[in-house]
Amino acid sequence: MNDKKKIVIIGAGMACGKLVEEIVQRKSANFDITVIGEEKGGVYNRVKLINLLKSDESPDFWTHSEPWFRDNGVRGVFGTPAVHIDKEKRLVRLADNTVYPYDTLVLATGAVPFIPPVKGSELPGVFAIRNIEDVEIAQDYLKDKSEVLVIGGGLLGLELALALKTMGKHVTVSHLVGHLMEFQLCRDAGLILQKKLEGKGFDFIMNNSVTDLIGGGEGVKTAQFKSGRTLPVQGVFFNTGIRANAALAKEMDVRVNKGIVVDDGMRTEFPDIYAIGECCEHRGIVYGLVAPVWDQARVLAGILCGENLFYEGSSIPPTRLKSDFPVITMGRFNEEPGDDVITYEDPGSNIYKKLIVRKGRLVGANLVGDDLNVDAISIHYTAKIPVPDKRTEVLFPGTGAGGEIMVDANQWPDDATICDCNGISAGKIRNAIHAGNDTLTKVMNSTRAGTGCGNCKGKLKSLLISIVGELKEDPAEKYFVPGIPLNREDLTDLIVKKGYRAVSEVLAHDKSFIGDAKTKMGLDFLLNYIYKGDYKVEYEAKPANDRYFGNIQKDGKFSVIPRVHGGKMDLPLLKRIAEAAEKYNLTVKITGADRIGLYSIDKQHLDGVWKILDADCGYAYTKTFRAAKSCVGTEFCRFGLGDSLTLGVEMDERYHGMTGPAKFKMGASGCPRNCAEATIKDFGVVAVDNGWDIYIGGNGGAQVTAGKKLTRVKTHAEVLKVCDRYYEYYRRNGKYLERTAPFVERIGLETIKDAILYNTEDKLSELDRDFQKALDSIVNPWENPPSLDNESAGKVLKAKGKELHLCRTDELAPGKSRVFRTDGAEIALFHLIDGKWLATSARCPHENGPIVDSIYGAGRLNCPIHNNSFDIITGVCTNPEVANLKIYMVRVDNGEVSVALD
Repeated sequence: MNDKKKIVIIGAGMACGKLVEEIVQRKSANFDITVIGEEKGGVYNRVKLINLLKSDESPDFWTHSEPWFRDNGVRGVFGTPAVHIDKEKRLVRLADNTVYPYDTLVLATGAVPFIPPVKGSELPGVFAIRNIEDVEIAQDYLKDKSEVLVIGGGLLGLELALALKTMGKHVTVSHLVGHLMEFQLCRDAGLILQKKLEGKGFDFIMNNSVTDLIGGGEGVKTAQFKSGRTLPVQGVFFNTGIRANAALAKEMDVRVNKGIVVDDGMRTEFPDIYAIGECCEHRGIVYGLVAPVWDQARVLAGILCGENLFYEGSSIPPTRLKSDFPVITMGRFNEEPGDDVITYEDPGSNIYKKLIVRKGRLVGANLVGDDLNVDAISIHYTAKIPVPDKRTEVLFPGTGAGGEIMVDANQWPDDATICDCNGISAGKIRNAIHAGNDTLTKVMNSTRAGTGCGNCKGKLKSLLISIVGELKEDPAEKYFVPGIPLNREDLTDLIVKKGYRAVSEVLAHDKSFIGDAKTKMGLDFLLNYIYKGDYKVEYEAKPANDRYFGNIQKDGKFSVIPRVHGGKMDLPLLKRIAEAAEKYNLTVKITGADRIGLYSIDKQHLDGVWKILDADCGYAYTKTFRAAKSCVGTEFCRFGLGDSLTLGVEMDERYHGMTGPAKFKMGASGCPRNCAEATIKDFGVVAVDNGWDIYIGGNGGAQVTAGKKLTRVKTHAEVLKVCDRYYEYYRRNGKYLERTAPFVERIGLETIKDAILYNTEDKLSELDRDFQKALDSIVNPWENPPSLDNESAGKVLKAKGKELHLCRTDELAPGKSRVFRTDGAEIALFHLIDGKWLATSARCPHENGPIVDSIYGAGRLNCPIHNNSFDIITGVCTNPEVANLKIYMVRVDNGEVSVALD
């Protein structure tokens, strides 16, 4: 009989994820928890939906996956919505008629987009982004569209508009009132922001509303405004607010106002029904930000676990517009009688600063532009530190004591939040510093502060200086790899002088060298760079993607992408893709780089897929050139100024398979409309009259970075020559895993220009020669791959008592690993490069990742799925939320390898 209290949570959004996480962390075994979510997959970070729209990659998108719930003893029911609640019988019924009983019900149903009554809002091409399906539909629809209207100029509407702009779209924003972000910015700040965005190519229609959207079955074509104005459009996005999703609550007569009404215990008027997140209303307020929602989840978790907690509302942390220029708002933005107001405005530079001080405390601020001194201002606001009588010490950087430090960090209370992303307080950071973490890098690693958006690093520096007395440089920041105390130049000299051609040889040079996973991977890249592929490859030093020439998926299967140049596909390859997909039951998808991917390939079938494809590897899995995205240019487009399609193919053909410190993406746009998004690529070109503008250091991922203009050239040959030299300069000077955006920022645009455009002829020729050697060394890894199958089912081994014989020592070479099966267990056996043997459970306890493909180093195994790191002696994971990995005792006797069973 199950005496556990049954908790059913309806809604699998960020509120639910945090609630379950908090309950799990309290290690309460007295609950039988069921989570019901309408979407498949688990819980994801909805804040990053916009990132997903503009890029197939969004780091840390999934916060609590389906396996996470399983591993933590929580029943996850995803993909089927709840449709009815019988509060008398305490039953929840799903759309498939499954019924779940509850003792406690938590409604975490979130919110739904509010779409005003506009005729034609149901047309194809009209969107309101709220879930993954919305994103995927919009991505597919917008592939060949350029004119987009965003209805709503609030915070989220502008972030959406900025994302669409980075996708190469021409964006118009319409707004009902006279200035942008009217719920966060005063009128003057909103007008400065509008001017800034207009300078970036945005159009605005203010003080107006859309009344009709006109089109047909092929999609929306025209937007009609209240003023009578019309606007040609190819896509429309509503971002006009949200409404609490309270339909289930209303159906069972739970009190609903603006949201589901709850008390300070997050309880409705029914004692066994609670609500948290965007669906609930507390003291008349419905919160739509992550921080308050997580506050509610923490409080409710404590209450359910018997703690005496109350929710008294949340203060709203400083809010930032996610853009490549600073826009920050905190607290109030309109003053009241008696307030002190300090403003600074520079229309020429698009800078606006406004502080509102009440009774000596900062109660609000609007900051738009550059040079804002955000750290000093925000700490005054969040920690309620008295504002000095000389307000300029806070308003303007560089005028306070110590130059960079505007506030004495010794005044900051321990409970002041320094890192909003991770909720890290000043007290926790001080404790870390006193424990010996005396550099910025050490503080970030030990506390996780500054590892989110990074906006709090200035405050971390202030705390460091207040305790240590100076801002120390961490020598490790200059190391090429973390486990060897040498910069790239010195490490290269060591390798060349000693003639080392294997990762293990380099690590054996000095006992102080630590062969952790990142160090091994970095050394593998460096050896490949130095010797142009002519080195001893040790697969133990490579991640799973590089071992199997494809991308490992979250289920341990693989995806592969064949070589396609400039998005131009030939019919024979299309047929072979279809043949492989049909034979192995694969999923086929168009990728964000105009290529075709095959997904869900079992490891043992990879070689069979490659043989059918009979194509070059597309290198979509490793630290290589990925693809050159191009628009159709002058060949098909009426706006085209340059033949971007041909140039994109030339770039693809030339750089295909080239390795580097990190992945490298290119783009070629045939006109300044920039449909190929070339200005957010590592190397991008945009056609202009009589030539091509070249941009470097762009990035379209989670941290969007606009590329910097390098130069202008006239011909395709000149583009390729500049690209050759830039790519080689980056390969020669980049840190391992350093993308070109931070590389260009670190090195400096002018330094790069001097090195690759204006250098002496012998230096430029050296770049050319080295790059050509690297090109000549590239081979297709799909042609003659090594044996890939280390997991396929063989015979089931039978134990003799407490011992299980696995293999002979000569059957598994050093650096290799293999799975063995016995009744009720799978065992991963590793023959390490140093000759030692290691045996573990074959599956990661987190999400069943293939441990057999882990990188071993520094006494740890790193799972290839989520990089969870396990101690090979104890099996303990560095992530305390992940269970231990089972470690087996290995015995080697007379050439036979056995393990001891429990």
